[in-house]
Amino acid sequence: MEERRPHSQDDQNDTFLFEKLQEHVLENYPNPNRIGCFDHATLETWVFHPERLDLSDPKYLHVLKCAECTRELLKLRKLKKEKSSASAGESGGHRTKRSNWPWAIAAILLCCIAIVGLAYWRIQSQTASTQGITADPVAMTIDLSQAGTTRGGGTSTVPPVTLPRRVITAHILLPYFSPGGKYVLSVTMDRNGGHTKAEGQGTANINGFHADLTVSLDLRGLPEGTYYLATTHEGDQASYYYPLTVH
Repeated sequence: MEERRPHSQDDQNDTFLFEKLQEHVLENYPNPNRIGCFDHATLETWVFHPERLDLSDPKYLHVLKCAECTRELLKLRKLKKEKSSASAGESGGHRTKRSNWPWAIAAILLCCIAIVGLAYWRIQSQTASTQGITADPVAMTIDLSQAGTTRGGGTSTVPPVTLPRRVITAHILLPYFSPGGKYVLSVTMDRNGGHTKAEGQGTANINGFHADLTVSLDLRGLPEGTYYLATTHEGDQASYYYPLTVH
């Protein structure tokens, strides 16, 4: 068996590097059910006519986690090499073009690096944007005492609540005759309770004809826009919705 070359002695096609990559995929990513695999025609095109494929497409990253596709590509590569050798012999031993297989893998690896880099940049940008807004809580009073809402999709008669993109300590005057007890305060995209963007919990205390509730909400990650502020009592799974503007 041929002795493996150290990386420092690799050829200009980086054969040793790609051999190690192939071994890693074959050993660690079995896919006997061929989930998500490419058909034989696509793999054949990849080896014999890679210029016909857009190997920068992220879908080709599949082979980096599929032993079956990698094994089939290796067989096709061997077949191509045999055909190239036979063709070279018939034409008087002219040198054939280098295998496109390493370059195809290199294209995929570059694509993978680009995707990871883009994701990292987005995370850093979002973090920087969030960190630019102070974490010091802002005390806000939200007066819902005069609200006349109906449950689940009802329309509020009070003006829209306006809150800044900050950490809010909200002191809420719940509608008259609201019960005391535990509440969940949510910021949602619609009046169906879906797409919750922020949430806090607190306990309301009865104060005369209404109940007072204090809840903390972190709105720093929300884009400016319109939302709904929803209150849900522990003894009633139906929520009450109030228009909300975050700026």
